[in-house]
Amino acid sequence: MTKNQMPLPTLEAPLAEIRKESDVLESLLASRQRWRELAELAADLIFETDAEGRFTLFVCKGATGLSERDMAGVPAAGLLLRQGDSAAGNPFSSRLPVKGARIWLRKPDGSGVSLLFYTVPLLASGNGFAGVRGLGLNIPESAATGQSLSSRSIPTGIIHRVTACLRSRPLAGLGIPAAFEAITEVLGAKGGLLLSPPELSAKMPDNALPGPQDGMSVLHRHPGNAMDTEALIGGELRQLQESGKIITPQAIVRNGRDVIICSGTVRYAAPILLALWRDKSGAWMQDDANLADACLASIASAIEMERLHHTMIRNAQFDPLTGLLNRRGFTFEVGRRLPRLDRERLSGTVLLVDLDRFSEVNAKYGLDIGDRTLQKVASEFRDAIRPTDLIGRLGGDIFGLWLDGADAFVAAERAEAFCQTGTPLPIEEPYRLTFSVGLASRSWDTSETSESLIERAGLALRSVKLAGGARWHASQEDSAV
Repeated sequence: MTKNQMPLPTLEAPLAEIRKESDVLESLLASRQRWRELAELAADLIFETDAEGRFTLFVCKGATGLSERDMAGVPAAGLLLRQGDSAAGNPFSSRLPVKGARIWLRKPDGSGVSLLFYTVPLLASGNGFAGVRGLGLNIPESAATGQSLSSRSIPTGIIHRVTACLRSRPLAGLGIPAAFEAITEVLGAKGGLLLSPPELSAKMPDNALPGPQDGMSVLHRHPGNAMDTEALIGGELRQLQESGKIITPQAIVRNGRDVIICSGTVRYAAPILLALWRDKSGAWMQDDANLADACLASIASAIEMERLHHTMIRNAQFDPLTGLLNRRGFTFEVGRRLPRLDRERLSGTVLLVDLDRFSEVNAKYGLDIGDRTLQKVASEFRDAIRPTDLIGRLGGDIFGLWLDGADAFVAAERAEAFCQTGTPLPIEEPYRLTFSVGLASRSWDTSETSESLIERAGLALRSVKLAGGARWHASQEDSAV
């Protein structure tokens, strides 16, 4: 190769550059996802736009009444209710950072809602403008009156710490005590209460307040030596909880102590409420109340996610119409009881009960009467079983009963009673449905599964239906060994 000849490019150099670009892209995507997860906990609106001002990301908690699906690819400027009335102009296409600007957005019904906007421009390769990333906070104007932009900004350090506490446990609800303690530590509180609707309250004996009879439901408490303040503030929070009102964060004085009170909304439940207090010497500012309120919003989001998790689990095992176990839940619960019966050398029996001519009820009286009939039958079966027994709606008009420890003779008596009584319809005219019952018993000295047992009961029920119904039949097969 001569002195002036250029070296030939090698294959390794381009591959190295490709790997470097891939690593950078992966890092950027991970960073964007972490930003989104944190922002969703703290903000009412998060968004990104492209260089043409169209939404590429839009997540809203309800402030605008719009969903991510509604806004994907839509020009963001159309969401502005009052264009040009803010020093920030159009925050969705601003090439300068926006900090604490109040912007009015248009709701689907034509009304408006104002949010505090915080945005930064996004840069493409070569420092070209690529869009805007930002968030909006739904802080009432009355709460922000007379405050500077810097005092309205929310410290992200404590938000990150609270979020880390909530995410450090398998279920977010288990991290709530640690998150609450982080809030009290940062703000220097001497005591505190976190109240929730009764259905959300965690069972924490060490932190529970005495007196479930007074209706209080304490999710967590920060122990302090001011029991008089705790009783007073607890009473005020209870009244707010019962009223269902949402209050703006407040810094007030009670019993000579400085107190913060704020509330947070939880979808499908009553609000959660937070109170913190200091001794006389520790005066709090409105900024402290706003910070506590922002942290409470993170906790509220975690509670919502846990409620959703439990709802999904419950719906997977329970019938929404009757509240009984569904087929999957019934089969699982029966199987869970078999090892104990085997140890105790006891039998168990499954009854499958079908409502005869139920399709005629739906056709003649309508689906509403049909649903009410199923609910009525479910209630009757609940009254007919013992606490140790099980009942489920296995599909349509077929119910399953598990008689714990009962042999075929006991089950036959129960089946005969069902067939003789039937059930009246919840209507004025006399109309009574009869039952068809198939049963299968399991001896303790077999290894038959719950699935096999229910299948045998189903075959017995089929024999009854083929014979005209309104009677019972027991499976003649022996339990599988």
